Amino acid sequence: MSFSRGLIRLTGLRNLPRVQHHVPRSIAVRPNSTVAHDVAGLSSALVHRLHSQNPVSAIHTYYPALVAELQKTATTSSSRPPPSLTYQQLVTLLDVLATSGRPADLQRIEEILRHMPSMFGIDITIDIHTVIIRGLIKYGNDHTIHRWLLSMPSRPIPFTPTLEQFHMFLDACLEISPFKFVRHVIRTMRQTGCKPTNETFKYLIRSRWDVASQEDKVPHVYVFTSILDDMKLSNMYYDLSIEDLLYKNYAERGFEKWAEEIRAQYRTRFLDDQSLHKRQEVAWNSELSRAAQSEGVTAAIQLFSSKLKPKGCTASPEVLRAILRHSKSIEELRAVEKELEYPLTVDHWSIVITNVIRAGNLTEALSIYQKSKQAGVVPDAALVHPLLKALCQWTTTKSPSEESLDNALAIYRDLAEAAEPSSTPKETYDEHSVGPDAGIYHTLLRGLVSSPNLEKYFPIAKDLLDDMETHKISTSDSLTASSIIVLFMRRAETVSDALDVYYGLRSSLDEKGYAIVLNAFCKLNFGDELHIPSLSSYFEIVKDMRRAGLEITVEVYTILLHQLAIIATKSRNSAAQAPAGLHDQLIMTTRRAHDFLTLDAAVSPDEHVWNQLMDTYQRLGCFGDAYRVWDTMYLSGRFNHVSVSIILDACGYAGAWQVAKKICTQLFRDRFSFNLHNWNTWVECLCRLGRLNDALKVVCTEMGKNQNTVAPDVESARILIKFARRDNQEAIALERLERYLPELWAELPKDLRAAVIE
Repeated sequence: MSFSRGLIRLTGLRNLPRVQHHVPRSIAVRPNSTVAHDVAGLSSALVHRLHSQNPVSAIHTYYPALVAELQKTATTSSSRPPPSLTYQQLVTLLDVLATSGRPADLQRIEEILRHMPSMFGIDITIDIHTVIIRGLIKYGNDHTIHRWLLSMPSRPIPFTPTLEQFHMFLDACLEISPFKFVRHVIRTMRQTGCKPTNETFKYLIRSRWDVASQEDKVPHVYVFTSILDDMKLSNMYYDLSIEDLLYKNYAERGFEKWAEEIRAQYRTRFLDDQSLHKRQEVAWNSELSRAAQSEGVTAAIQLFSSKLKPKGCTASPEVLRAILRHSKSIEELRAVEKELEYPLTVDHWSIVITNVIRAGNLTEALSIYQKSKQAGVVPDAALVHPLLKALCQWTTTKSPSEESLDNALAIYRDLAEAAEPSSTPKETYDEHSVGPDAGIYHTLLRGLVSSPNLEKYFPIAKDLLDDMETHKISTSDSLTASSIIVLFMRRAETVSDALDVYYGLRSSLDEKGYAIVLNAFCKLNFGDELHIPSLSSYFEIVKDMRRAGLEITVEVYTILLHQLAIIATKSRNSAAQAPAGLHDQLIMTTRRAHDFLTLDAAVSPDEHVWNQLMDTYQRLGCFGDAYRVWDTMYLSGRFNHVSVSIILDACGYAGAWQVAKKICTQLFRDRFSFNLHNWNTWVECLCRLGRLNDALKVVCTEMGKNQNTVAPDVESARILIKFARRDNQEAIALERLERYLPELWAELPKDLRAAVIE
């Protein structure tokens, strides 16, 4: 028989560190002061204030004014003004902000990086990222540093983090992070294109011994054999210093037997596998990869031909891989094959396709895939998996289209037909399965079960489960189990039936699997268009997580609050069809969820979950509740741009002019820089409050002026015109837009300018 057939409110937030938002009077400067009109004076004042007692406040005060003055100079002068800040001065700014590390500081860092090439004529380099990472390390938030490293390849000017940057971070992790986090960091390095080395794993070994010292325990040998397994999968070579590190930590504690045992295990795994020549190859490949990244593929090819080949380096799959590691074009792929006179393998095509997808060009990646088929390349899991992940990508608000899913299934069939079922696992992280592997099936199943058209994809999903058995791939892991639970939950007719499906497979779930199941459980409707999730059943599943010893994260609450917000919006948009009492029940459920969140000692709420709670309240029309959440977030300093947009939106719908005015006054006083969405939300808030003239003033005379570096866009104008038409003030609004913002006026669609044309 096949597998598929055999089946708080209270008073506010918890105590948080209080952050002062006001700028000290000793360095406060009015935007219209004499200094603010002089680029040289502003830059000089900024540099001078960096040596004051509060350099962070100086940056937030002077830098926006300096940028505004530079923009003003650029628009009034045909010649480009000389750079007002040097490379070293800008680096100092970044270091100061990163060391402070608050959300507003990180925002300012992003602004400076955006301005460096265009305003100061300074290119972003990998060394600048090193400065930022070093500063963030001083601040001490390991998750912020990790997110920065992971984001580097997908930034507007992308970089692959260097080993030195990761090692600098890992060295700091020994002081501030648990062993599990250090291991997670190392396992995620490959996502950025940076591979771990023996030196990297030394940090992991040291981290585990630090834990042992803190607990006053000596870990069993098997703890380190699992690390050796990770090293083997990462294709590490024998290193005497690793052997000594493993041996000495046991020997110095008097555990000679375990010291000998771990040394023997290390030698068994690595001593006979590598040689001095292998180490030389690794060094050559690293040199080629660095050259390709910094100077381009052509330069790396020349380096190989002129310098390394005479020393004995020969063309090989590894050499081609090193040169192509950062390549994003089929032309470079062909050039490497031609110049090195070595045939491309599926691995090389895979590298380029993955890089193109990381750059956000799925269409081009699919085109390269088709060209690989034309070239006779037999696909493997590494080649197709990035494509499948992009095609099956889903979010809490958007499922993959049927066209994308059908394309993904077609690519999967190419892979399945190319490889016979095999039970042989891959031996290293550098190797990939010939045919479909667990990751392929996880991706496909998650995409299929998230589709609205479950009737179409339900039988296909069951066939995939059968294929997993054929390929001897376990279906008892968390990701597969969660997909199966969601698949059959969505076909359940009652809450009880859905829970029965869950109970049958819950033992396989980890934190991520539980999150997937909770998200699906929230969305079950059992034939009702608007169905409020059962809190008792939802938190019964959460209790199972606790019993299983799994960490309860804020995601557990964010999932529930997000779904309540969706139901609230649907209820508001179709009030006539909403069941009687639904709105009151939604409010009660949200407040109970708030209570659960506030009272849960195992959870440390962050901005994301509070934003979701505030948004849910405002969608329910509970302005008082939403404002209390905002007020506590503001006082604690834990808010971001999303928070600001949510509370201003809430003020607009609630008619709370005085509250909105107070919030913006505080934020402007604190030098909090609105992004474009914040400004547009503020404009819409003013319009909704009947203050069209104030909204026109904001768009025409405040946005993009003085210290505000964000200029209005077409959406800003669209908001104004929509409300002006409602109030029969359209002609006035359009006339002011045309007079004050001629460049924006020229961009407006004709339908928005119709009143003036007539």
